[in-house]
Amino acid sequence: MATAWWAEAWLALTGAIRLARGDRGGMGCFDPTEDGFWHSFRAGVLCYPLYLILLAFPIELGDAPELDPWRVTIVETIHYVISWVAFPLLMIPLVDWLGRHDRYFGFMVAYNWAQAPQTAVFAAVALVGAAGLLSGEGMLVADLIVGVAALVYEWYVSYVALAVSRPKAALVILADVVLATILSHISASLY
Repeated sequence: MATAWWAEAWLALTGAIRLARGDRGGMGCFDPTEDGFWHSFRAGVLCYPLYLILLAFPIELGDAPELDPWRVTIVETIHYVISWVAFPLLMIPLVDWLGRHDRYFGFMVAYNWAQAPQTAVFAAVALVGAAGLLSGEGMLVADLIVGVAALVYEWYVSYVALAVSRPKAALVILADVVLATILSHISASLY
């Protein structure tokens, strides 16, 4: 009998949190198969409402430009979907180059599920800002701290899931950052 989707998701989220705490055993919570790969995109569905919170409460210094909220939501939703598809595509030649093609599914499953706790923390920071608990500058500092922690977390997931050296894991994160930057610039140009 197939595992219920919610049980699989709960186990995967548990694995993501264990990895966030530096526990390599979190990898045992993921299904490193092709089916697990496709199921891991459920994390994107779970993260989307949190992503909408980030859109609703952007961190701004000074006056925010007047933007059509529907246009921003449409552009950023398309950006969101593309980013969830583009990174796995980018990783195919990169894991081949790293000599870890046999670990592709396991890595992508862990990476995708790792987005959930990260997105939850970013959304919490946005809500703290929306509640006025921190100044604009304080929000930028909080966002920077969370951003650095997210990069370290993704680096650790890459390091453990791909079983590569620390510099090679950093290369994976660099590829992710470059891709995200390019997609963000394209999206922002469409407002």
